[in-house]
Amino acid sequence: MQSSPPSQISVDAIALSAERGWLENLSMAEKLPMALAFGCLLGLSSAAFDMTFLAWIALAPLLVLLRAASSRTEAAWTGLIFGLGYHLVGLSCCLGLYPLRWLGMPDLFAMQTCALIWLVESLHQAILFSAFALLIYCLPVRSGFVAFYKRPYIPYLLCVPIVWMFFQWTIGTAEWFKALPVNQLAYSQHANLPLIQLARYGGSGLVDMLIVLCNAALAQLVLDCTNLAPALGQRVDQFSKVIGSTLDCVLVALLLTVVNIGGRAETADVAYASRTDSVDNFYDQTPTVPVGIIQGNVSIEEERMKTSSNAEIAKRYSQLATNIGVNLLIYPEGVLNSQQSEHGLLLDGMQNLVRREKKEIIVGSIESLNDGRINGARLLSFLPTKEVLYAKQRLVPFGEFAPLGIFGQDVAKIYSGPERFLQGNQTHLLQTMWGKVGVSICNEIIYPHLISTEVRRGASLLVNIANLGWFHSSSLNRQMLAAAVFRAVENGRYVVIASNTGISAVIDPSGMVKSQSIPGKRGVILDTVQFLYKPTPFSRMWWL
Repeated sequence: MQSSPPSQISVDAIALSAERGWLENLSMAEKLPMALAFGCLLGLSSAAFDMTFLAWIALAPLLVLLRAASSRTEAAWTGLIFGLGYHLVGLSCCLGLYPLRWLGMPDLFAMQTCALIWLVESLHQAILFSAFALLIYCLPVRSGFVAFYKRPYIPYLLCVPIVWMFFQWTIGTAEWFKALPVNQLAYSQHANLPLIQLARYGGSGLVDMLIVLCNAALAQLVLDCTNLAPALGQRVDQFSKVIGSTLDCVLVALLLTVVNIGGRAETADVAYASRTDSVDNFYDQTPTVPVGIIQGNVSIEEERMKTSSNAEIAKRYSQLATNIGVNLLIYPEGVLNSQQSEHGLLLDGMQNLVRREKKEIIVGSIESLNDGRINGARLLSFLPTKEVLYAKQRLVPFGEFAPLGIFGQDVAKIYSGPERFLQGNQTHLLQTMWGKVGVSICNEIIYPHLISTEVRRGASLLVNIANLGWFHSSSLNRQMLAAAVFRAVENGRYVVIASNTGISAVIDPSGMVKSQSIPGKRGVILDTVQFLYKPTPFSRMWWL
Protein backbone atom coordinates (compact mmCIF):
# COMPACT_ATOMS: atom_id res chain seq x y z
CA MET A 1 0.00 0.00 0.00
CA GLN A 2 1.39 3.39 -0.99
CA SER A 3 1.35 5.99 1.80
CA SER A 4 0.16 9.56 1.12
CA PRO A 5 2.74 12.39 1.50
CA PRO A 6 2.53 14.41 4.73
CA SER A 7 0.46 17.62 4.52
CA GLN A 8 2.18 21.01 4.69
CA ILE A 9 0.97 23.31 7.46
CA SER A 10 2.16 26.93 7.68
CA VAL A 11 2.16 28.68 11.07
CA ASP A 12 2.47 32.45 11.54
CA ALA A 13 4.05 33.79 14.70
CA ILE A 14 1.63 35.91 16.72
CA ALA A 15 2.99 38.50 19.14
CA LEU A 16 1.64 38.26 22.65
CA SER A 17 1.90 42.02 23.14
CA ALA A 18 1.07 45.01 20.99
CA GLU A 19 3.76 46.50 18.82
CA ARG A 20 5.79 49.07 20.68
CA GLY A 21 5.41 52.68 19.61
CA TRP A 22 8.29 54.72 18.27
CA LEU A 23 8.58 56.81 21.44
CA GLU A 24 8.56 53.70 23.62
CA ASN A 25 11.74 52.50 21.92
CA LEU A 26 13.56 55.63 23.07
CA SER A 27 15.31 55.76 26.42
CA MET A 28 14.35 58.24 29.12
CA ALA A 29 17.58 60.14 28.43
CA GLU A 30 16.41 60.64 24.85
CA LYS A 31 12.85 61.67 25.76
CA LEU A 32 13.59 64.19 28.51
CA PRO A 33 15.27 66.71 26.15
CA MET A 34 12.14 66.50 24.01
CA ALA A 35 10.03 67.25 27.08
CA LEU A 36 12.20 70.28 27.88
CA ALA A 37 11.93 71.62 24.33
CA PHE A 38 8.15 71.19 24.18
CA GLY A 39 7.82 72.81 27.62
CA CYS A 40 9.77 75.85 26.40
CA LEU A 41 7.48 75.98 23.36
CA LEU A 42 4.42 76.10 25.61
CA GLY A 43 6.13 78.79 27.70
CA LEU A 44 6.08 81.09 24.67
CA SER A 45 2.28 81.23 25.02
CA SER A 46 2.75 83.32 28.18
CA ALA A 47 1.30 86.83 28.26
CA ALA A 48 4.90 88.06 28.12
CA PHE A 49 5.35 86.84 24.52
CA ASP A 50 1.85 87.06 23.00
CA MET A 51 2.11 83.75 21.07
CA THR A 52 -1.30 82.78 22.39
CA PHE A 53 -2.07 80.09 19.81
CA LEU A 54 0.61 77.83 21.31
CA ALA A 55 -1.49 77.35 24.44
CA TRP A 56 -4.01 75.34 22.40
CA ILE A 57 -1.55 72.80 20.99
CA ALA A 58 1.76 72.80 22.89
CA LEU A 59 0.58 70.83 25.95
CA ALA A 60 -0.41 67.88 23.78
CA PRO A 61 3.23 66.66 23.36
CA LEU A 62 3.48 66.16 27.13
CA LEU A 63 0.36 63.97 27.09
CA VAL A 64 1.77 61.89 24.23
CA LEU A 65 5.11 61.49 26.02
CA LEU A 66 3.30 60.31 29.15
CA ARG A 67 1.67 57.47 27.20
CA ALA A 68 5.14 56.39 26.09
CA ALA A 69 6.60 56.45 29.60
CA SER A 70 7.81 53.05 30.81
CA SER A 71 7.39 53.69 34.55
CA ARG A 72 5.99 56.05 37.16
CA THR A 73 9.47 57.46 37.68
CA GLU A 74 9.83 58.31 34.01
CA ALA A 75 6.36 59.91 33.95
CA ALA A 76 7.18 62.09 36.97
CA TRP A 77 10.51 63.15 35.46
CA THR A 78 8.88 63.89 32.12
CA GLY A 79 6.34 66.18 33.79
CA LEU A 80 9.03 67.88 35.88
CA ILE A 81 11.30 68.61 32.92
CA PHE A 82 8.38 69.76 30.75
CA GLY A 83 7.21 72.05 33.56
CA LEU A 84 10.74 73.34 34.05
CA GLY A 85 10.95 74.33 30.38
CA TYR A 86 7.55 76.03 30.56
CA HIS A 87 8.42 78.06 33.63
CA LEU A 88 11.96 78.90 32.54
CA VAL A 89 10.40 80.76 29.63
CA GLY A 90 7.31 82.06 31.44
CA LEU A 91 9.26 83.23 34.50
CA SER A 92 12.17 84.73 32.58
CA CYS A 93 11.02 88.02 34.13
CA CYS A 94 13.05 86.95 37.20
CA LEU A 95 16.18 87.81 35.22
CA GLY A 96 14.92 91.40 35.21
CA LEU A 97 16.06 91.68 38.82
CA TYR A 98 19.57 92.20 37.46
CA PRO A 99 21.45 94.42 38.24
CA LEU A 100 21.33 94.40 42.05
CA ARG A 101 23.67 97.31 42.67
CA TRP A 102 21.06 98.85 44.95
CA LEU A 103 21.76 95.91 47.29
CA GLY A 104 25.49 96.47 47.01
CA MET A 105 26.07 93.30 44.95
CA PRO A 106 28.83 93.11 42.32
CA ASP A 107 27.44 92.50 38.86
CA LEU A 108 28.81 88.97 38.49
CA PHE A 109 27.39 87.82 41.82
CA ALA A 110 24.11 89.61 41.08
CA MET A 111 23.82 87.79 37.76
CA GLN A 112 24.34 84.44 39.49
CA THR A 113 21.81 85.34 42.18
CA CYS A 114 19.12 86.28 39.64
CA ALA A 115 19.76 83.10 37.66
CA LEU A 116 19.45 81.04 40.85
CA ILE A 117 16.14 82.71 41.79
CA TRP A 118 14.86 82.04 38.26
CA LEU A 119 15.86 78.38 38.36
CA VAL A 120 14.59 77.69 41.88
CA GLU A 121 11.16 79.23 41.30
CA SER A 122 10.84 77.45 37.94
CA LEU A 123 11.66 74.11 39.60
CA HIS A 124 9.28 74.88 42.43
CA GLN A 125 6.33 75.44 40.12
CA ALA A 126 7.37 72.52 37.88
CA ILE A 127 6.56 70.21 40.79
CA LEU A 128 2.89 70.68 39.91
CA PHE A 129 3.56 69.47 36.36
CA SER A 130 5.33 66.44 37.76
CA ALA A 131 2.41 65.57 40.05
CA PHE A 132 -0.04 66.09 37.17
CA ALA A 133 2.01 63.84 34.89
CA LEU A 134 2.31 61.09 37.49
CA LEU A 135 -1.43 61.03 38.19
CA ILE A 136 -2.38 61.00 34.50
CA TYR A 137 0.07 58.15 33.91
CA CYS A 138 -1.38 56.07 36.76
CA LEU A 139 -5.07 56.59 36.04
CA PRO A 140 -6.89 53.86 34.04
CA VAL A 141 -8.13 55.98 31.12
CA ARG A 142 -10.02 55.26 27.93
CA SER A 143 -10.70 57.38 24.85
CA GLY A 144 -13.56 59.81 24.69
CA PHE A 145 -15.90 61.50 27.16
CA VAL A 146 -17.81 58.48 28.52
CA ALA A 147 -16.88 56.56 31.68
CA PHE A 148 -17.28 52.77 32.06
CA TYR A 149 -17.79 50.40 34.96
CA LYS A 150 -14.95 48.10 33.91
CA ARG A 151 -11.26 48.95 33.76
CA PRO A 152 -10.19 51.30 32.24
CA TYR A 153 -12.88 53.39 33.89
CA ILE A 154 -12.04 57.05 33.34
CA PRO A 155 -12.73 59.10 30.17
CA TYR A 156 -9.51 60.75 29.01
CA LEU A 157 -11.09 64.01 27.84
CA LEU A 158 -12.64 64.68 31.23
CA CYS A 159 -9.94 63.55 33.64
CA VAL A 160 -7.03 65.46 32.03
CA PRO A 161 -8.64 68.95 32.34
CA ILE A 162 -9.98 68.24 35.85
CA VAL A 163 -6.64 66.97 37.17
CA TRP A 164 -4.90 69.96 35.58
CA MET A 165 -7.27 72.43 37.22
CA PHE A 166 -6.80 70.77 40.61
CA PHE A 167 -3.03 71.11 40.58
CA GLN A 168 -2.76 74.51 38.89
CA TRP A 169 -5.67 76.38 40.49
CA THR A 170 -6.29 74.61 43.80
CA ILE A 171 -2.77 73.73 44.89
CA GLY A 172 -0.87 76.23 42.73
CA THR A 173 -2.65 79.25 44.21
CA ALA A 174 -2.83 77.92 47.78
CA GLU A 175 -1.04 80.04 50.34
CA TRP A 176 0.93 77.11 51.77
CA PHE A 177 2.46 76.31 48.35
CA LYS A 178 4.29 79.67 48.43
CA ALA A 179 4.33 80.07 44.66
CA LEU A 180 3.89 83.11 42.41
CA PRO A 181 1.57 81.76 39.68
CA VAL A 182 1.87 84.72 37.36
CA ASN A 183 2.08 82.69 34.13
CA GLN A 184 -0.94 80.40 34.37
CA LEU A 185 -2.05 78.99 31.03
CA ALA A 186 -5.36 80.90 31.03
CA TYR A 187 -3.56 84.26 31.19
CA SER A 188 -2.24 83.69 27.67
CA GLN A 189 -5.79 84.41 26.45
CA HIS A 190 -6.28 87.73 28.23
CA ALA A 191 -6.81 89.60 24.95
CA ASN A 192 -9.47 87.14 23.70
CA LEU A 193 -12.46 88.89 25.27
CA PRO A 194 -15.23 86.54 24.05
CA LEU A 195 -13.40 83.47 25.37
CA ILE A 196 -12.48 84.83 28.78
CA GLN A 197 -16.10 85.68 29.61
CA LEU A 198 -16.14 82.06 30.82
CA ALA A 199 -14.23 83.30 33.87
CA ARG A 200 -17.40 85.07 35.00
CA TYR A 201 -18.93 81.64 35.65
CA GLY A 202 -16.02 79.43 36.68
CA GLY A 203 -13.00 81.64 37.09
CA SER A 204 -9.70 81.46 35.26
CA GLY A 205 -9.56 77.74 36.00
CA LEU A 206 -12.52 77.14 33.69
CA VAL A 207 -10.66 78.84 30.83
CA ASP A 208 -7.65 76.67 31.67
CA MET A 209 -9.84 73.55 31.51
CA LEU A 210 -11.05 74.45 28.05
CA ILE A 211 -7.50 75.00 26.80
CA VAL A 212 -6.34 71.70 28.28
CA LEU A 213 -9.39 69.92 26.82
CA CYS A 214 -8.32 71.03 23.35
CA ASN A 215 -4.80 69.74 23.98
CA ALA A 216 -6.16 66.44 25.31
CA ALA A 217 -8.38 65.97 22.22
CA LEU A 218 -5.38 66.63 19.98
CA ALA A 219 -3.19 64.20 21.97
CA GLN A 220 -5.93 61.54 21.82
CA LEU A 221 -6.15 61.92 18.05
CA VAL A 222 -2.38 61.48 17.71
CA LEU A 223 -2.36 58.44 20.00
CA ASP A 224 -5.27 56.74 18.25
CA CYS A 225 -4.13 57.46 14.70
CA THR A 226 -0.36 56.98 14.89
CA ASN A 227 2.18 54.55 16.27
CA LEU A 228 4.08 57.09 18.38
CA ALA A 229 2.90 55.67 21.70
CA PRO A 230 0.37 53.15 23.04
CA ALA A 231 -3.22 54.00 22.20
CA LEU A 232 -5.72 54.76 24.94
CA GLY A 233 -8.19 52.20 26.27
CA GLN A 234 -11.12 51.13 24.08
CA ARG A 235 -14.01 53.52 23.60
CA VAL A 236 -17.38 52.89 25.22
CA ASP A 237 -19.26 53.81 22.04
CA GLN A 238 -19.14 51.70 18.88
CA PHE A 239 -16.92 54.04 16.86
CA SER A 240 -13.47 53.00 15.79
CA LYS A 241 -10.65 54.85 17.49
CA VAL A 242 -9.82 56.95 14.43
CA ILE A 243 -13.42 57.98 13.78
CA GLY A 244 -14.19 58.46 17.46
CA SER A 245 -11.13 60.65 18.10
CA THR A 246 -11.95 62.73 15.03
CA LEU A 247 -15.52 63.24 16.23
CA ASP A 248 -14.23 64.23 19.67
CA CYS A 249 -12.07 66.92 18.06
CA VAL A 250 -15.10 68.14 16.12
CA LEU A 251 -17.13 68.31 19.35
CA VAL A 252 -14.40 70.33 21.06
CA ALA A 253 -14.24 72.69 18.07
CA LEU A 254 -18.04 73.15 18.27
CA LEU A 255 -17.76 73.83 22.00
CA LEU A 256 -15.16 76.53 21.33
CA THR A 257 -17.44 78.08 18.71
CA VAL A 258 -20.38 78.17 21.13
CA VAL A 259 -18.21 79.66 23.88
CA ASN A 260 -16.97 82.42 21.57
CA ILE A 261 -20.47 83.24 20.30
CA GLY A 262 -21.81 83.34 23.84
CA GLY A 263 -18.80 85.39 24.93
CA ARG A 264 -19.52 88.04 22.32
CA ALA A 265 -23.07 88.35 23.60
CA GLU A 266 -21.80 88.48 27.19
CA THR A 267 -19.36 91.26 26.30
CA ALA A 268 -22.23 93.28 24.82
CA ASP A 269 -24.31 92.70 27.98
CA VAL A 270 -21.44 93.92 30.18
CA ALA A 271 -21.08 97.04 28.03
CA TYR A 272 -24.81 97.71 28.46
CA ALA A 273 -24.63 97.12 32.21
CA SER A 274 -21.92 99.79 32.46
CA ARG A 275 -24.13 102.47 30.91
CA THR A 276 -25.48 105.11 33.26
CA ASP A 277 -28.44 106.14 31.09
CA SER A 278 -30.46 102.98 31.73
CA VAL A 279 -33.13 102.98 34.43
CA ASP A 280 -32.60 99.22 34.91
CA ASN A 281 -29.06 99.83 36.11
CA PHE A 282 -29.84 102.53 38.66
CA TYR A 283 -29.29 100.34 41.72
CA ASP A 284 -26.43 98.29 40.26
CA GLN A 285 -23.84 101.02 39.88
CA THR A 286 -22.77 104.57 40.54
CA PRO A 287 -22.35 107.27 37.92
CA THR A 288 -18.91 107.50 36.39
CA VAL A 289 -16.17 108.63 38.77
CA PRO A 290 -13.12 110.45 37.34
CA VAL A 291 -9.91 108.82 38.51
CA GLY A 292 -6.25 109.74 38.19
CA ILE A 293 -3.46 107.15 38.37
CA ILE A 294 -0.07 108.57 39.27
CA GLN A 295 2.94 106.80 37.73
CA GLY A 296 6.00 108.38 39.31
CA ASN A 297 8.56 106.06 37.66
CA VAL A 298 10.93 106.16 40.62
CA SER A 299 13.55 103.53 39.85
CA ILE A 300 14.78 101.14 42.52
CA GLU A 301 18.27 102.61 42.17
CA GLU A 302 16.85 106.12 42.58
CA GLU A 303 15.08 105.12 45.76
CA ARG A 304 17.74 102.89 47.42
CA MET A 305 20.93 104.50 46.25
CA LYS A 306 19.52 107.98 46.96
CA THR A 307 20.34 109.33 43.52
CA SER A 308 17.25 111.49 44.01
CA SER A 309 16.57 113.10 47.36
CA ASN A 310 13.35 112.60 49.31
CA ALA A 311 12.40 116.19 48.58
CA GLU A 312 12.90 115.71 44.83
CA ILE A 313 10.71 112.59 44.80
CA ALA A 314 8.01 114.36 46.83
CA LYS A 315 8.09 117.27 44.41
CA ARG A 316 7.77 114.91 41.44
CA TYR A 317 4.60 113.32 42.80
CA SER A 318 3.16 116.68 43.83
CA GLN A 319 3.63 118.12 40.35
CA LEU A 320 1.97 115.11 38.75
CA ALA A 321 -1.10 115.45 40.99
CA THR A 322 -1.58 119.20 40.58
CA ASN A 323 -4.64 120.54 38.74
CA ILE A 324 -5.79 117.30 37.10
CA GLY A 325 -9.48 117.68 38.01
CA VAL A 326 -10.41 114.21 39.27
CA ASN A 327 -12.15 113.05 42.43
CA LEU A 328 -10.03 110.00 43.18
CA LEU A 329 -6.23 109.78 43.00
CA ILE A 330 -4.37 106.48 43.21
CA TYR A 331 -0.64 106.21 43.93
CA PRO A 332 1.56 103.10 43.64
CA GLU A 333 2.85 100.72 46.30
CA GLY A 334 5.23 102.03 48.96
CA VAL A 335 5.06 105.71 47.99
CA LEU A 336 4.50 106.79 51.60
CA ASN A 337 7.46 105.48 53.58
CA SER A 338 8.98 106.78 56.80
CA GLN A 339 10.98 109.43 54.92
CA GLN A 340 8.04 110.76 52.91
CA SER A 341 5.94 110.94 56.09
CA GLU A 342 8.27 113.56 57.58
CA HIS A 343 7.12 117.14 57.92
CA GLY A 344 7.05 119.11 54.68
CA LEU A 345 7.32 116.12 52.35
CA LEU A 346 4.83 114.01 50.42
CA LEU A 347 2.35 113.13 53.18
CA ASP A 348 1.84 116.79 54.08
CA GLY A 349 1.35 117.64 50.43
CA MET A 350 -1.27 114.91 50.00
CA GLN A 351 -3.21 115.98 53.08
CA ASN A 352 -3.22 119.59 51.89
CA LEU A 353 -4.46 118.47 48.46
CA VAL A 354 -7.28 116.42 50.03
CA ARG A 355 -8.45 119.33 52.17
CA ARG A 356 -8.04 122.00 49.53
CA GLU A 357 -9.60 120.21 46.53
CA LYS A 358 -11.98 117.79 48.33
CA LYS A 359 -10.33 114.72 46.83
CA GLU A 360 -9.75 111.21 48.08
CA ILE A 361 -6.41 109.46 47.71
CA ILE A 362 -5.48 105.77 47.85
CA VAL A 363 -1.75 105.42 48.34
CA GLY A 364 0.67 102.60 49.08
CA SER A 365 2.29 103.07 52.47
CA ILE A 366 4.76 101.38 54.77
CA GLU A 367 3.24 101.45 58.23
CA SER A 368 5.27 100.95 61.40
CA LEU A 369 3.71 98.96 64.23
CA ASN A 370 4.97 97.88 67.63
CA ASP A 371 6.17 94.43 66.50
CA GLY A 372 7.12 95.17 62.91
CA ARG A 373 5.95 96.86 59.73
CA ILE A 374 3.25 96.25 57.17
CA ASN A 375 3.11 96.86 53.47
CA GLY A 376 -0.25 98.55 53.20
CA ALA A 377 -2.60 100.88 51.39
CA ARG A 378 -4.01 103.98 53.07
CA LEU A 379 -7.06 106.07 52.26
CA LEU A 380 -6.75 109.84 52.70
CA SER A 381 -10.17 111.47 52.70
CA PHE A 382 -11.69 114.82 53.61
CA LEU A 383 -14.61 112.87 55.13
CA PRO A 384 -14.46 111.03 58.45
CA THR A 385 -14.12 107.29 57.84
CA LYS A 386 -13.04 104.28 59.91
CA GLU A 387 -11.81 101.98 57.16
CA VAL A 388 -8.61 103.72 56.09
CA LEU A 389 -5.89 101.02 56.06
CA TYR A 390 -5.37 97.71 54.27
CA ALA A 391 -2.49 95.39 55.21
CA LYS A 392 -1.00 93.06 52.60
CA GLN A 393 -2.05 89.43 53.12
CA ARG A 394 0.10 87.53 50.59
CA LEU A 395 3.73 88.43 51.14
CA VAL A 396 6.45 87.68 48.57
CA PRO A 397 8.49 84.58 49.57
CA PHE A 398 12.14 85.44 50.31
CA GLY A 399 11.30 89.09 49.62
CA GLU A 400 9.01 90.16 52.43
CA PHE A 401 9.32 87.04 54.59
CA ALA A 402 11.29 83.80 54.92
CA PRO A 403 9.10 80.76 54.13
CA LEU A 404 8.77 78.26 56.99
CA GLY A 405 10.93 80.51 59.16
CA ILE A 406 14.14 79.80 57.25
CA PHE A 407 17.06 81.46 59.06
CA GLY A 408 14.50 82.81 61.56
CA GLN A 409 14.15 86.16 59.77
CA ASP A 410 13.68 87.78 56.39
CA VAL A 411 16.45 86.82 54.00
CA ALA A 412 15.79 89.74 51.70
CA LYS A 413 14.40 93.17 52.37
CA ILE A 414 12.26 95.03 49.91
CA TYR A 415 12.21 98.06 52.15
CA SER A 416 15.14 99.28 54.16
CA GLY A 417 15.09 99.04 57.92
CA PRO A 418 15.57 96.45 60.63
CA GLU A 419 11.88 95.57 61.11
CA ARG A 420 10.25 92.51 59.65
CA PHE A 421 7.07 92.58 57.58
CA LEU A 422 3.86 91.41 59.17
CA GLN A 423 1.12 89.61 57.28
CA GLY A 424 -2.41 90.94 57.21
CA ASN A 425 -4.82 88.33 58.54
CA GLN A 426 -8.10 89.56 57.07
CA THR A 427 -9.60 91.64 54.30
CA HIS A 428 -10.10 95.35 54.99
CA LEU A 429 -12.02 97.39 52.43
CA LEU A 430 -11.39 101.12 52.08
CA GLN A 431 -14.60 103.12 52.49
CA THR A 432 -14.62 106.00 50.00
CA MET A 433 -17.45 108.45 49.44
CA TRP A 434 -18.63 106.46 46.38
CA GLY A 435 -18.38 102.95 47.81
CA LYS A 436 -16.05 100.29 49.13
CA VAL A 437 -12.72 99.62 47.43
CA GLY A 438 -11.00 96.24 47.50
CA VAL A 439 -7.24 96.78 47.44
CA SER A 440 -4.55 94.29 46.46
CA ILE A 441 -0.84 94.98 46.63
CA CYS A 442 1.52 93.84 43.88
CA ASN A 443 1.47 90.01 43.59
CA GLU A 444 -1.91 89.69 45.34
CA ILE A 445 -3.68 90.34 42.03
CA ILE A 446 -2.69 86.84 40.82
CA TYR A 447 -4.73 85.07 43.54
CA PRO A 448 -8.40 84.80 42.42
CA HIS A 449 -9.80 83.76 45.79
CA LEU A 450 -8.26 86.75 47.53
CA ILE A 451 -9.91 89.21 45.15
CA SER A 452 -13.29 87.48 45.04
CA THR A 453 -13.38 87.51 48.85
CA GLU A 454 -13.16 91.30 48.73
CA VAL A 455 -16.09 91.41 46.31
CA ARG A 456 -18.19 89.11 48.49
CA ARG A 457 -17.55 91.48 51.39
CA GLY A 458 -18.83 94.45 49.43
CA ALA A 459 -16.04 95.79 47.23
CA SER A 460 -17.52 97.62 44.26
CA LEU A 461 -14.18 98.76 42.80
CA LEU A 462 -10.88 96.83 42.71
CA VAL A 463 -7.52 98.59 42.94
CA ASN A 464 -4.08 97.05 42.64
CA ILE A 465 -1.05 99.09 43.64
CA ALA A 466 2.40 97.82 42.70
CA ASN A 467 6.06 98.71 42.54
CA LEU A 468 7.77 96.62 39.87
CA GLY A 469 10.81 98.87 39.73
CA TRP A 470 13.05 96.14 41.12
CA PHE A 471 12.27 94.01 38.01
CA HIS A 472 13.48 96.86 35.75
CA SER A 473 12.17 96.51 32.16
CA SER A 474 11.17 92.83 32.34
CA SER A 475 7.91 91.36 31.05
CA LEU A 476 6.40 90.99 34.52
CA ASN A 477 4.24 94.11 34.07
CA ARG A 478 2.46 92.51 31.08
CA GLN A 479 1.86 89.30 33.02
CA MET A 480 0.42 91.24 35.95
CA LEU A 481 -1.86 93.13 33.54
CA ALA A 482 -3.11 89.81 32.11
CA ALA A 483 -3.95 88.56 35.62
CA ALA A 484 -5.79 91.81 36.39
CA VAL A 485 -7.90 91.38 33.24
CA PHE A 486 -9.14 88.03 34.57
CA ARG A 487 -9.88 89.46 38.02
CA ALA A 488 -12.06 92.11 36.34
CA VAL A 489 -14.02 89.51 34.37
CA GLU A 490 -14.34 87.04 37.26
CA ASN A 491 -15.86 89.62 39.57
CA GLY A 492 -17.63 91.99 37.17
CA ARG A 493 -15.73 94.99 38.52
CA TYR A 494 -13.54 97.76 37.21
CA VAL A 495 -9.90 97.13 38.07
CA VAL A 496 -7.43 99.98 38.44
CA ILE A 497 -3.69 99.24 38.40
CA ALA A 498 -1.33 101.88 39.78
CA SER A 499 2.25 100.77 39.15
CA ASN A 500 5.29 102.86 39.95
CA THR A 501 7.15 102.08 36.71
CA GLY A 502 4.19 100.74 34.70
CA ILE A 503 2.07 99.24 33.37
CA SER A 504 -0.70 101.29 35.01
CA ALA A 505 -4.16 100.70 33.59
CA VAL A 506 -7.94 100.88 33.87
CA ILE A 507 -9.80 97.66 32.97
CA ASP A 508 -13.55 97.43 32.56
CA PRO A 509 -15.70 94.47 33.77
CA SER A 510 -15.53 92.72 30.37
CA GLY A 511 -11.72 92.62 30.56
CA MET A 512 -11.14 95.39 28.05
CA VAL A 513 -8.16 97.59 28.88
CA LYS A 514 -9.65 101.07 28.58
CA SER A 515 -6.37 102.89 29.08
CA GLN A 516 -2.82 101.97 29.98
CA SER A 517 0.47 103.73 30.50
CA ILE A 518 3.81 103.33 28.77
CA PRO A 519 6.25 101.41 31.00
CA GLY A 520 9.25 103.35 32.20
CA LYS A 521 7.60 106.76 31.71
CA ARG A 522 6.41 109.34 34.20
CA GLY A 523 2.84 110.61 33.95
CA VAL A 524 -0.83 110.38 34.88
CA ILE A 525 -3.67 108.26 33.49
CA LEU A 526 -6.99 110.11 33.48
CA ASP A 527 -10.05 107.91 33.04
CA THR A 528 -13.41 107.09 34.59
CA VAL A 529 -14.58 104.08 36.59
CA GLN A 530 -17.84 102.96 38.16
CA PHE A 531 -18.55 101.40 41.51
CA LEU A 532 -20.54 98.28 40.56
CA TYR A 533 -22.64 96.18 42.94
CA LYS A 534 -24.03 93.26 40.95
CA PRO A 535 -22.27 89.95 41.80
CA THR A 536 -21.11 87.40 39.23
CA PRO A 537 -21.59 83.62 39.55
CA PHE A 538 -17.86 83.26 40.25
CA SER A 539 -17.77 85.88 42.99
CA ARG A 540 -20.56 83.99 44.78
CA MET A 541 -18.65 80.70 44.70
CA TRP A 542 -16.60 81.04 47.88
CA TRP A 543 -15.15 77.53 47.45
CA LEU A 544 -13.39 78.59 44.22
